[in-house]
Amino acid sequence: MKKIIKYGLLLTAMVLLGYNAVYIRKLSDVVNSRPGKFDAKSYVQKLWAGRLQEKLDSAIDVNTLKESLQTDPADGFGKYTHALAIGNYRYAMVKGIAMVDVVKEDEVLVTIQSAQPFKAVVLTEFVYGNTLRDASGLIDLQAFPNTGDLNGVSGELNKKVRQEVIPALKSMLKPGNKIEFTGAVELNKAHLRFDDIEIVPVRIKRIS
Repeated sequence: MKKIIKYGLLLTAMVLLGYNAVYIRKLSDVVNSRPGKFDAKSYVQKLWAGRLQEKLDSAIDVNTLKESLQTDPADGFGKYTHALAIGNYRYAMVKGIAMVDVVKEDEVLVTIQSAQPFKAVVLTEFVYGNTLRDASGLIDLQAFPNTGDLNGVSGELNKKVRQEVIPALKSMLKPGNKIEFTGAVELNKAHLRFDDIEIVPVRIKRIS
């Protein structure tokens, strides 16, 4: 009899422990408790209205950048360019004055005003890739756990340019106009050249 009572008490204790260790939650509660999916659109809207504007204000003059990279490439690339990955490609936010030469469907050909003027291309159609994202220098790679989120930032930034910047740019520019521009450029350390450099426009102001 004592053994039966002993085993009964032991079984009761095991049942109580098991009951307290296992609990049931609604599936909706589990789903709602998971971290939210990264919203690239909201992230870029906030970035565009805030810190990106500060970066545009402090963009390096394209002639200063050119001279620096030609005089002391290591110093110039270190001071004025950014990149999220190791390699030859670097990105910079630049500004300058240019004369409009030709307005095409997918680009505007300009001449950068300088002691030694050079040609450049303002993109007005094929705005893709990571040029603007990386040129801003605002993205911390450690803050993004996967490449999908990083690509989402690039995509939304490029969409902003295509939808908000380029339509106004196309409607106001004609050959002979003088413009003030701010935008992003990609540079190749191994094959550095500024002639026909491509500019992703973010700010364009017609001076004449």
